[in-house]
Amino acid sequence: MKQADGNARKLAVLIVGAVLITGTMANLSAAPRGRAAPQSAQDILQAQQDLMIAECKLSDEQQKTIKEKFKLKLEALEAWNKANADKLKAAEEAAKTARQGTDASAKKKATGDLKSLEAARGQATEAADKAILDALSDEKKAIWAGVELAQTTLSHYKRANLTDEQTAKIKAACALAAKDLAVFSGDDKRSKQGKTTVQKSLGWAIDNVILTAEQRGTVSHRPARK
Repeated sequence: MKQADGNARKLAVLIVGAVLITGTMANLSAAPRGRAAPQSAQDILQAQQDLMIAECKLSDEQQKTIKEKFKLKLEALEAWNKANADKLKAAEEAAKTARQGTDASAKKKATGDLKSLEAARGQATEAADKAILDALSDEKKAIWAGVELAQTTLSHYKRANLTDEQTAKIKAACALAAKDLAVFSGDDKRSKQGKTTVQKSLGWAIDNVILTAEQRGTVSHRPARK
């Protein structure tokens, strides 16, 4: 465990170093503050498409191809939503009711049913998602992986009220971490350990270098990193 922590900190140092010297990362587009999250499937995919075009700096021809792929994804998603609207609504209402109650088994079942439907919805767009990624070069795929990691990571720090500079640094750290994660693409033990080390290093770097002590307190519900 000590060796793993040591490796994580060494990698964290590299991540932080890259953040501090990568001034160009500050121009990464950020989600507008105070704006309500998109609700419809079309709005969500439009936002994702626009983000990919901007962050990956796609050419006009590449944009045309990507837009076609996203259109196919929207069609697949809307078809699934139409076919499963009643099931999804019932599952969401059941989960909401269960959360308000005290029956642990009912909560577990309702949560499981909803997750199963959400997983099925994800599977409905797997082919479209693959087609979108296949349309990107390896370089653009790496950039996009960093953007997606940044989106997931930043969602954990909503309460920290990050500055634009801190957000840019976290995005830069995620860009580097995504490249390291790509090395461990398998499901074997070594790959899983490698992914854990990278993720732990990223978290350590953010918590101990980018955030202030006050901000760390706002995310104290997360497991403490040593």
